Amino acid sequence: MGTTLVTFVYTTMRKRLNNPDSRYWLPTVLGQVKAPDGGTLNPLRAPMWRLDTLGSEHGAAVGDTIADSWWKVVGYAFDAAVERRNELEEQGRDVPQELRDLPENLDAFISGRSEARPWPSLSFSSLDIHHLPNASVGELTGLTKTADGYRGTVRITLGSYTAGEWAGKSRIRITGRYRLSQEVVAADDSGDDSTGPLPPTTTVVRGLEGVSWPTQVVEGKGRVALTVKDLAFDVGVGLHVSGSGSRRTLAARVDSIGVAAGSRPTFSLAEEDLTIEDEWTDRELIEGWKGAALDAINHPDAGAAFRAALEAALSAPRQREEFSTAVTQQLAAVLDGVLIPVPDGALPTGESGAGPGPVEQYLFDRLRYAMNSPSSDYYPPAVVHSVQDPGLAPLRIASLDLGEQSVDDIELSSVRLRDITVEGIPNVLIPPEDARLTDGGIDVGLRFGRIAGRPDIPGTRGTDGSPHRVPEPPLVLTGRFEAVFQPDDEDNVIQGDITATVMRPSLLMGLVFDGPDADALQISVRSLDLELPPEELTVDVATGEVFREVIRTLFNSVDVKTKILQEIHARAAARKDEIAAGLTAATRDIIAANLTQ
Repeated sequence: MGTTLVTFVYTTMRKRLNNPDSRYWLPTVLGQVKAPDGGTLNPLRAPMWRLDTLGSEHGAAVGDTIADSWWKVVGYAFDAAVERRNELEEQGRDVPQELRDLPENLDAFISGRSEARPWPSLSFSSLDIHHLPNASVGELTGLTKTADGYRGTVRITLGSYTAGEWAGKSRIRITGRYRLSQEVVAADDSGDDSTGPLPPTTTVVRGLEGVSWPTQVVEGKGRVALTVKDLAFDVGVGLHVSGSGSRRTLAARVDSIGVAAGSRPTFSLAEEDLTIEDEWTDRELIEGWKGAALDAINHPDAGAAFRAALEAALSAPRQREEFSTAVTQQLAAVLDGVLIPVPDGALPTGESGAGPGPVEQYLFDRLRYAMNSPSSDYYPPAVVHSVQDPGLAPLRIASLDLGEQSVDDIELSSVRLRDITVEGIPNVLIPPEDARLTDGGIDVGLRFGRIAGRPDIPGTRGTDGSPHRVPEPPLVLTGRFEAVFQPDDEDNVIQGDITATVMRPSLLMGLVFDGPDADALQISVRSLDLELPPEELTVDVATGEVFREVIRTLFNSVDVKTKILQEIHARAAARKDEIAAGLTAATRDIIAANLTQ
């Protein structure tokens, strides 16, 4: 069976996960996932992202911009200190020593990034990541067997929807606070136009208010709102069976979450989405700082760090546990909806086919339980009623030709049955031990006449609006017969009514399943065998007094009953395709109805 069954189930659900009209729509499912802090995925909160140092040419450019802006502040502070000194001198007041020691100007110095800490540092805090549930799922790839189930990869593409509740929310939006810092120095001007980090000057300059000479860590902070587009994740998932025996359950495990191979997400920041909180009042300085912050955050280096941070937030062990729990709960909801909930300890056990894996065995055992639960749409009496073409409740057969027969030295040129109706087919069960997995399908044994008490058949309605009821055994065949004496002429034809009863017949069927998903499911009948000894068939006739016993003896002979059973089997076999089409339509309808409830 390989990976066929798991792929079939996933493909069926993928269509629902990507359908906004489905209750399994992925944004709805993800909207119910909890974050480790008890919140939701919209927004997902992250306390801190550290991008550490921006160690590149771009980082150097940002740091140099900060150093240049700081140098302007130093210049303003120097000019203010000189002005204070001059005012004190003019007023004849004492001038502090640090003001008397001020150099004539700062031409001997330049600013630069600190040699000790040459790169700018960027960090974010109190982050809210919005619109993560706006996602769709791709194909299941790399599906392989494991010791306890399967492992594969699912691609999740974010920003998939632009209508309804997701109008205007097609991009991930990250809001929070940022802090950009750079250690800068006042350095001796060598006059060689040197660039790059510099050691601080050893010259002491004091009295510059608001400035730490010759080394200062310059920080800017504020609020920020990033937008992200073209983001997709590859999610490694496992499917396994936990527990044993009748208490087994199916569980999902999210093993990994990483930015999808080939995905090219872009993180961008608009100028209006960045605020500066600082004491500076000079617009030029503020704008210079803001430009440095924008450059730092919009650069691909920062984007790569953002991507890694977002990946880490989603793939953290506790978050993966939350995803695993949510997927497991959805699996349980799907199986409970499509099949029926199984009480603890009630799952069938025992051999059910050659070599099924634990996942296939579990899914099949869920089906075996559903087929034996009167409240399930897969309960055989309900399935019989749902099959319409051909109808099985009752089954009608136009005619059966039993050929030449003889009884009590009376030769009959032909014996025919016409207008046959078979009642009682809904009284049928498929016990768990009579269902087995095969390559591509199942073999089942339909056991008729095993249900007593005429219980209601759920999901059915009679002409009076009340549910149909399971008919009492036996299986009953009624119709008309014609027995023609030799020579064949109208005066030598005996006609009458026939009634045949069977208490506990069995029908063995081999079913094969095909199709990529439940909506395109095709069921074919590989084999169909009636299991009934002739002695279990009882026949009665109603005809004229003269030949009644002769005809009754004829139809109760082993040869004629064998022929009747052979003809019924042949007619059923000839209608295998019709039966398969009816089962296909009924099964599709049952699954579709239960997936939309």
